[in-house]
Amino acid sequence: MTEKILAVQRMQDYIEAHLTERITLCDLADAAHFSPFYAARIFKELTGLAPAEYIRRLRLSKSALRLRDGALQNH
Repeated sequence: MTEKILAVQRMQDYIEAHLTERITLCDLADAAHFSPFYAARIFKELTGLAPAEYIRRLRLSKSALRLRDGALQNH
């Protein structure tokens, strides 16, 4: 189980570092050191989200924070 957790952490770190870029399942699989199929499976198993959905939600959250922080600076 620890190996899976570390692999998912590596994928999450990769996503965070490349959030503004195009991220493919192959990129995440390389980061996890597993096949794309297995990387996607363990990612969903441990996070509850498919990698694409996790990336989408993280991008939306970061955008919302930027909008909020920008609005606070204008007041």
